Amino acid sequence: MIETPRLTLVPLTLDQLRTHLANKYELEQVFGLKKGYREVVEPVRSIVVYFTIPRLQDPSLDPLFHTLWLAIDRDKKQFVAEAKFKGEPDETGTVEIGYGTYPGVHRKGYMTEMVGGMVNWALRQPGVLRVVADTTAENVASQKVLEKAGFQLFDQIEDMLWWEISK
Repeated sequence: MIETPRLTLVPLTLDQLRTHLANKYELEQVFGLKKGYREVVEPVRSIVVYFTIPRLQDPSLDPLFHTLWLAIDRDKKQFVAEAKFKGEPDETGTVEIGYGTYPGVHRKGYMTEMVGGMVNWALRQPGVLRVVADTTAENVASQKVLEKAGFQLFDQIEDMLWWEISK
């Protein structure tokens, strides 16, 4: 669990992840939260089913670098955003992060706060020296999240922009 000024970031267990996929509001009940904005949409559903769940079933992998993390707004008592690392640090000490805010709570700073909290946590983990993220050139909102979280643009491949933040 990670605490930021407004948010509690929780890594989902395998059972919680299955609940997240299966039932619209059961996960809120598990956490004692109000119904809110949480939605499981593509491509997140496919990522969870075909990558996240199989990796959480592998005891040799660190689940914190493979599971989905959800952000809880402590005042609203609702889930507001989600993010995940795309695996453990590689041989260069790099981890990649992906993220998304739920419809209905865009433009409230949740994503910047969540990404910042997860990056701070990741850079304190053994073997992590750098966090990267990608956005499309058209996704200005995502680019602003990364800029506000301290990332710097380091590459562009066609319409994909690559960002990084290091220790």
